[in-house]
Amino acid sequence: MFNPKQFKVKKKRAVDPNAPPRPNLMSHDKTIRDAQNVIASLEMQIRHQQEEIATLKSRYADMQSSISHILSYLRKGK
Repeated sequence: MFNPKQFKVKKKRAVDPNAPPRPNLMSHDKTIRDAQNVIASLEMQIRHQQEEIATLKSRYADMQSSISHILSYLRKGK
């Protein structure tokens, strides 16, 4: 069947000059790359903080053992 409305030229829609710009793939790609960069920097910061926490925990354990050795020495001296 032949349908003449099928080949009808469509009218262009009026463009609102005050409307925000339409999104495009480049802006989405940039947003995604920026988000990935932020996530990567936060992951690096978390890893650094985890290493620092581990170091501080080991120092704390060393100090606790030193204090317990000092206290045991002082108790023996009395």
